[in-house]
Amino acid sequence: MKLLAALFVVVAAGACGSVQHPAPSKGGAITGVARDHDSGDAVAKATIVVRPEGVLMQARTVTTDAKGHFTIGDLPAGPFSLSASFAGQPVSVDHINVEQGKSTVVDVTFTLGHPDPISVDFGNPKEGAIDRYRPSHHSPATGLIEGTVMEAGGRTRVPGAVVNARKGIDTLTAVSDDEGRYRFDDVPPGTYEVSAYYSIAGRGQIEIRRSDIAVAGGEGVIVPIWIEVAKQ
Repeated sequence: MKLLAALFVVVAAGACGSVQHPAPSKGGAITGVARDHDSGDAVAKATIVVRPEGVLMQARTVTTDAKGHFTIGDLPAGPFSLSASFAGQPVSVDHINVEQGKSTVVDVTFTLGHPDPISVDFGNPKEGAIDRYRPSHHSPATGLIEGTVMEAGGRTRVPGAVVNARKGIDTLTAVSDDEGRYRFDDVPPGTYEVSAYYSIAGRGQIEIRRSDIAVAGGEGVIVPIWIEVAKQ
């Protein structure tokens, strides 16, 4: 069973630079959020273990905080695997590339109540997949749209992209955060066009659009956005 969590960030217009934010410590880092697929709730106290692939090195273990966040820093550059567990469910993520001085964002999705093992190949993302869930403690009268902005052809998060959700003449605007995440709450039901644009020096603005995104009341819709970003 393969599931990919989608989480998104938007950055202010005109921003440019590295598409990965600096690691919080010397070396590289793996950071992310653990959530439940069906409700979107954060999963606290999940166990996260990372190991280098093909290298003898002691595994590093942390526990997610109350908001589901985790960070493991001081990692050497190279390929890593991650294993997570909560309430008897194991999740494995392989082929994670860690770079010196950068954080690689790896989100973890559990299926609480259905504890089948989940295996994800981080090196082969399921591009373009739109996912849906029923968020807890959310008004049944409105929905929400969230996602991540990522570089096309990879799993690098793009901060600094401006994301718009349009329905007719109404437009919602957000900016992706340092981990490429964006989110619109209290979205009136309807069909939306979701777009993101990113400014790069010497290339102007790059924009991508996704149309016909249906949002129902009480529903969360995850919309991944992939854009072409020039390497510096």
